Formats: sequence, C-alpha cells, structure tokens
Amino acid sequence: MAPKLFMDHNLLRQYFEHLAGSPCFIHALKKGDDLDKNLLAFGGDPGLARSACHLKVLAIRNPKLVPESLRKALSGYSLQSHKKQNAARSQKRSIAKALGLHATPLTAQSLADTETVKVVTRDRSDATAFKKGTLLVDRGNEDLVDSGVTSLSVPVDDSWYVIEPDESIIFVDSKGLVSLAVLRGRCSQRPDLLAYVNRIINEAVNDRKGVRPNHGGELIQFGWNAGPRHARVFGLVNNLTSKKLPMTARQEKDSRALGILALSWNFLIASLPVEVSTSCIEAIDGAGLPSMTIKGDKSDSGYTLDLPNGPLCFSTAKRAPSEGYMSQNYEAPIHTDQLYAPYAMNWVTLHRIEDPDLCQLQGDRSSSGNYVDVSLRVVVKCATDTVMSMQPKFKHGTTLAREGVHRQGTAINFSTHIKKAFDEANAIEGDVKAMVTQLVEEKK
Repeated sequence: MAPKLFMDHNLLRQYFEHLAGSPCFIHALKKGDDLDKNLLAFGGDPGLARSACHLKVLAIRNPKLVPESLRKALSGYSLQSHKKQNAARSQKRSIAKALGLHATPLTAQSLADTETVKVVTRDRSDATAFKKGTLLVDRGNEDLVDSGVTSLSVPVDDSWYVIEPDESIIFVDSKGLVSLAVLRGRCSQRPDLLAYVNRIINEAVNDRKGVRPNHGGELIQFGWNAGPRHARVFGLVNNLTSKKLPMTARQEKDSRALGILALSWNFLIASLPVEVSTSCIEAIDGAGLPSMTIKGDKSDSGYTLDLPNGPLCFSTAKRAPSEGYMSQNYEAPIHTDQLYAPYAMNWVTLHRIEDPDLCQLQGDRSSSGNYVDVSLRVVVKCATDTVMSMQPKFKHGTTLAREGVHRQGTAINFSTHIKKAFDEANAIEGDVKAMVTQLVEEKK
C-alpha cells in the first residue's frame, strides 16, 4: 500500500505534536539516528509516516501544521542525511577504485604486459602416482607427519615450481588456456577492508558448523547447498550453532557473511584474468542457480559492509554465486572436486605467524599451509592478500601448517552435487522463482 500523502489535518497536527513532544525522537533527529526505526518507536498511528522520506514529504506539504521545534530538527536531520549520503558515496567510490571493481578485467597477456605479472606456459603431467588422501607437507616440515602416515613432500624435485609470497604469476597450457592464476597485493590500498573481512570470517568460524570435518582447520559453507549426503535436498545453508538466536541477530550475522562473499566475488572477477571470470559467468548463467542470499531477503542483488565507521550499502552490486566458503587454518590432503564451472576462486585474506616460538622455524622449516596443484607440479606459498583461480577437478590440496600460524580466506565454488540438487528440485517445482521465494521466506 502506498503511503498516504493527504490526510485529516487535525490528525496530522496531533501526529506532528506527538513527535515534537517526544524528547527521545527529537534527540534521535539531532544525532542523525536511523529515523525509520525511531518512527516505528514513536510514530503512533501506523497509517501516518512510514518512513523518513514520507515524514519529510508530509512536513513539506503541510508546513503550518509542523511545530517549530520539529521543523528545525527535521531540517538539521536532512542536512546530516545529505552529508552522510555524500560521505557514503565517496567511500564506495574509494573502495571501487582501490579494488578495481569498475575496471575492465584484463586478459592473462594484458596482465603480463603490466610487467607485474609473469605468464608461464606449463602443461599438466600424469599425477596417478600421487594418490588421493595423501597428506602434503613442505620439505623441511616432515616432522609434522605422524609415523606411518602416507605423505608427499613438496616440491618433489627440481621440475616443480614454487611461487614465492611476493610473486604474481599465471600458468597457461600449450593451448593458451589458463590453468592457475596467483595475483598478490590486489587489496593493498585498503588494509582496513582486509581487517573487516577477517573479522567476519572469524565470527563465522566461531558461530557456525563447518563442512569437511575430516580435514584440518575450519571450512564454513554459506549460501545454497544440497543438504547432508544421506538426504540430498536443495536449500539455504543453516549452520549457525546457536538455534536460539533471535531472528534479527541471525539475519545480521547472515548479512555480514553475505556482504564479504559478495565483495570477494566482485573483487575476484575484477582481478583475475578475464578468461577465468568470463568462463565462470557463462557456466553460472547456463546452470541457472540463484545468487547467494539469506533467509528473509528476497532481493537478488546488493549487499552491505558493516564497517566500523558505519555501514556501506552497495544496493545495485552483484551478489556472489550460489556457493561460497570462509576458511580458517584449513588443510586438505590430495583430492579432487567436481565443478560445473572450469575454475574455483579464492582470496587469502590472512597469513600470519602469531607465535614464532610455537612455530619453530629453525633450519629449513617453513610456516606452510600452502596450496599445491599436484598435476601442474606447483606449490603456491601462502601470503596475505592473494587472489587465485584454480582447476579443482585436478588433484590438489594444502600442505600441513605449523602451529602458531594463522590463515584465513574466502572462496567461491561451483559444486556439481549442488547443481544436481537444484535441477532435481526445479524439475519437481517447475518454477525457479517460486521455489526460491518459498525457500527464502522467513518462517514465523
């Protein structure tokens, strides 16, 4: 129902006097608080002003009915609102510029032409000798492997390539297709954003149940999933460990996770070679899965970053695809993943030695926790602010990390089992939009 702009003058005068006579409401106006929330608290009749915009329109159209104290407070509030909006727009432009969110993504060759990224031609080799489930460990760190446990020390020999922490590099095969991209320092101008993302990852790890419990560390899934292995069903991830959280608290936590994964996605597709982002976007469009969302949110675009200086809303920005992850100290043996897109993407947001004594980096030991592409014979040394694309259908994993090392990151994935669950649900429902709407609706 549209807000009423014309109503009984006596009723409207009483309403304005009611607001003017509320010290809490006038104080909220002077502070520049969220006027919409305070209208709900102090507004009385719900048929009157339902939003800040509606209240201002009512006041402008009926100036003789507005007490002077309320008029001045509204005028000051409007001025503060404009200043906040301008500051928010400036901050969003600053973030977009620093992260290159509006820039045209570059090809692998164009990135190489910047002379900050190396391109190396390298074909995959037969990896049958390296069995799935084998632990990976960096040379010098063999003490991390328990006696009798099968492991592979990397690099295996001089034919392997070790990517140093400050090295940006793209591997292409003999046909010119990107196999692995590793780009460093793409968020270097905004360390505050990295700190924020890491705070939300840490919150998610503490609040949510992870997946892949047989692997080391924590891997927290977010978005859409296929349910447990024994009962596949398409739906939203529901992994908050506290089931007694109030709806508003749960939505706030979900919104923060949604925000950093949307930021990650937009950052990744802007930073990685256009060959990678284009092929993934084509696969997403072909799969038809809904974008990432949360319970109670029927929008399919936009996200908010709840930054320390105030929230920033990117209302028209694209959200992440259906499936995302947040990780902390995650370790995985050699394995493969089945995807409906040619690549997965991740953003290493933190790699830090927090306890040098516990880490024990004597001799040729290293902090580790490095990504290993086994069939490409490449070890990627872990470093803060690294964006990567990889091909998980080939054998890969991470090396065991030493104690005292802290690592975090986000990832975007395209699991075939989630697409299969979606296809099966869609075949039954027959209407994607109606199905998604029903799954997103918040049950009272």
